[in-house]
Amino acid sequence: MATKLMDKILLSRFKGCLVGGVVGDCIGALYEGLSHVKTNDLIERINKLEKDRQTQREHGTKPAEKYGFSYTDDTAMARSVAGSLIDKGQFDAPDMGKRFAEEYFREPDRGYGGSIAAVFDGIRDTNTTDVYQPASKQFEGSGSYGNGGAMRIAPAALFTFCDNNATKLISLVSSITRLTHTNHLAIHGAILVALAVDQSLRLPQDTAVDCDEFIEALIIKLRPLEEEHDKSSMGPPPLKKNSKRVLDASATPYCAKLKRIKEMLKEPNLKTATVVEELGTDVSALGSVPAAVLCFLKAAIQNIPKLKDHNKFSQTVLYAITLGGDTDTVATMAGAMAGALYGMEAIPESWRYYCEGVADAETMAEHFFNMTQAPTVQ
Repeated sequence: MATKLMDKILLSRFKGCLVGGVVGDCIGALYEGLSHVKTNDLIERINKLEKDRQTQREHGTKPAEKYGFSYTDDTAMARSVAGSLIDKGQFDAPDMGKRFAEEYFREPDRGYGGSIAAVFDGIRDTNTTDVYQPASKQFEGSGSYGNGGAMRIAPAALFTFCDNNATKLISLVSSITRLTHTNHLAIHGAILVALAVDQSLRLPQDTAVDCDEFIEALIIKLRPLEEEHDKSSMGPPPLKKNSKRVLDASATPYCAKLKRIKEMLKEPNLKTATVVEELGTDVSALGSVPAAVLCFLKAAIQNIPKLKDHNKFSQTVLYAITLGGDTDTVATMAGAMAGALYGMEAIPESWRYYCEGVADAETMAEHFFNMTQAPTVQ
């Protein structure tokens, strides 16, 4: 009986992760690009959503053929990641790359970044033998440092859940991200999201979240990657014997921001402007991923002013949107982290009803869950 209950909870959290990402994307997309989102206006819109849904329930209205809120490239690419991992049972770079390209050329108006078309064009080129090559040529060989890898990566954490091996997860995330983003900042940002989702899945639901512990666990896993990259890009060794370069904040930028998040979470009156200025909410990975982590943890440990009438999951997503900027991506990343902790039941039914792609996300989560139930082959 206890095992069945645990399985039911885990399935709910798997669904919460993927569906949380979808609703964050769909609702966040309504405010994308705005420098300022008024909390009261956002709440009014969400309350109207619930009232409209209640009216439909009372009158027995059937679900609309077209959803009220459409998903963006965030969900489109996450679906390709999940679909490839599920169908192949392992990471298959050509297959996943092909899915990215096919999805893009089928529906190019999902809000993709302007430079990504060239990558997908290269991937689908029959003469391309290395699917990583098109992305590696971006921006004169430096690769994109955008958040396109981070926004789609949550399925990787579900796929490797049973391994409980950070090294395997990091390797998988790196491989998935490099299909479109080869800059180390993009790769490390995607790794941070995946690690945060993985840690969220493993948190006990009946215990308060220890933010310091959560962040320290992320830093322990991420710091070696940042330091290793910094060492490899230092150039010629120093002339002075036995000299050592000190790894400063610029050498480990994600760890530096994670440490700052620790401090921010202890500030009683943290201002939105401070979060935006210091963590960022733009389309770069470094300028958006840390903000998503903050949104998740802030909602977990306190009732956010003006949002206290909403549950922890809703507070996470709504707070992410109020930060403005790349609202769909910050909300989808934070929503995946929160959904992984609070489970499917915490996601408002009206949000699930009106957001496109929810049913498919549920189905994919079930497939990932079933992988955890499969017997291990010796």
